[in-house]
Amino acid sequence: MENPFKKPFTVKEPPKERIIFILAFGLFIFLFLFIFKPFGFAQLEVKSQLLICLGFGLVTIFMLFIFKFLIEPIVIKSNWTFGKSIIWGFVIASSIGAANYFYVSLIFPEIFMFRYFLLAVWTAILVAIIPVTISYIISFNKMYRQALKNAAIKPEEVYWENEVNISCGNEKNDFRTNPRNILYLSSNDNYVTIVTIKGDALVKKHMRGTLKAAESELKKNSSFFRCHKCYIVNSKYVDHLTGNIQNMKIKLKLTDLEIPVSRTRAAEAARKFR
Repeated sequence: MENPFKKPFTVKEPPKERIIFILAFGLFIFLFLFIFKPFGFAQLEVKSQLLICLGFGLVTIFMLFIFKFLIEPIVIKSNWTFGKSIIWGFVIASSIGAANYFYVSLIFPEIFMFRYFLLAVWTAILVAIIPVTISYIISFNKMYRQALKNAAIKPEEVYWENEVNISCGNEKNDFRTNPRNILYLSSNDNYVTIVTIKGDALVKKHMRGTLKAAESELKKNSSFFRCHKCYIVNSKYVDHLTGNIQNMKIKLKLTDLEIPVSRTRAAEAARKFR
């Protein structure tokens, strides 16, 4: 089983999303401290509590701006993994905790002690678990949706001209029709037969020329498929395939005729019509 901590995990957030995350994180720190009042904040006046907690939020925002916009673009490389992201999250949280402790030391200089410094760093890590976990969940969902989008097989787009002139490479020919009405084309020696649909009837048009030239004249209409050296079919009217690679045939709608498929085109036909 693949180690999940070694899986690639690189999320390139637009600047706007990074700014929203930073401000939301700072607001979370401010509200968390102001509501729960750790470290004896409850003994202070409400106004002092508000200002000190606001300072914690601003210090957090300042540190996150430094990490997200200055340090991360240098540190995070193409081989970044989920495990490295977790470690990096702890580094950021620890740095925020240290910065906030020095902020407290400026307000209350007499309380500076190394064990309190370690406690502040540990507390910052614990407090950061909630928003960091939420951000990872959002990032994973975003990566998952993007992966599904990239892996999705898009339906084939079919392009049609309203009218096409088929001459089969012979300037004397002038056969104009809507390509949607063409059922199939076949060749026999130097003649090409174009079978079209007119109402409930099938109409055949014979002209001197080559099937290769006709194929070139129809190339803008992506529904046509050259299945055999002697046949071109309109995919719109393909009902199903019969046989296997050795003797595959295309059963067309509106007719009992089965069009042969050459061995070189059989795999492509199977992907297209099965």
